[in-house]
Amino acid sequence: MSKTALTLVWPGLARIISQQINASSLPPTLTKIIKKSRFTADPTGLARLLFNHFSQTPIIDSDLPLVSLLNQSQTSIKADPCYLHPDRDRLLLFADDLDITQQESKALIAEIQPLLAEFNGQLNALDPDSWLLTLAEMPKLNFSALPEVNGKGVDAYLPQGDDRRAWIRLWNEIQMQLFDADVNQQRIAKGKLPVNSVWFWGVGEFSAKQNSWTSVQGNNRLLEQLAQHATITLNGKVDWINDSINILNSGQHLWVLDELDLEADWQQQLQQFDEHCLQTLWQQVKKANISKLTLQIPDYGQYDLTSLDVWKFWK
Repeated sequence: MSKTALTLVWPGLARIISQQINASSLPPTLTKIIKKSRFTADPTGLARLLFNHFSQTPIIDSDLPLVSLLNQSQTSIKADPCYLHPDRDRLLLFADDLDITQQESKALIAEIQPLLAEFNGQLNALDPDSWLLTLAEMPKLNFSALPEVNGKGVDAYLPQGDDRRAWIRLWNEIQMQLFDADVNQQRIAKGKLPVNSVWFWGVGEFSAKQNSWTSVQGNNRLLEQLAQHATITLNGKVDWINDSINILNSGQHLWVLDELDLEADWQQQLQQFDEHCLQTLWQQVKKANISKLTLQIPDYGQYDLTSLDVWKFWK
């Protein structure tokens, strides 16, 4: 009899579950899964987890090969807009929720483009918050993936390699150019953060495993790109709370949940998902309809639960 396994990726849960004070606030089924499962610590973030779920080999470089998913030129790199915040003796980088409009994106790129002449570079917007820099030739540099720099000090993640000096100079010139840009003054007047820098990243080759998953579900742009690259149909219109859970077919299944909103009532979010999803999954594992449930929490670790584990009364 073919086995059914489900990998459930839950972004945002790390900050809750890593604090012992929150243990009593977790809903009952999630508590049971944690108690009965085998835990493996793993600090890997969401983007790298998703890449490795589809990659033929684990990606261990500091960068992640996003450009290879975009069907772009082999001499292109990501140059995404971001906000650098001075914090004592370091610069913190933030790239999420900058609320960049298409008009602002166009104006910001126009400010930066003249600085790229020396590099024979052309900067274009794929989306207002996603930019691509096409070059005559690739620089001799190792970059760091933006998702793994976001919210951190940038010093340890700056490009390394033969062309480092020229690219750090370019990076600094872009910051100076954007500092007094009219578009940023207008953003500040509207209560928005200025877009005062870019982050270079996204380089490398990616080879996808074909037929790696029987089904993939989730509302995530990177997940969509990876599934498409691996020729897997993605169910991207998932309402995890209201959709009923059917018994999964045999095979390997991947579900990527929406990120937990920690600014809202996270206890209510956990309780709703527990009642409408985890309780059913627990019963399916208990009945051996699901032979293995893996709960992956980015930036924290994973819990592996088998049908045998459910019946271990001493745990």
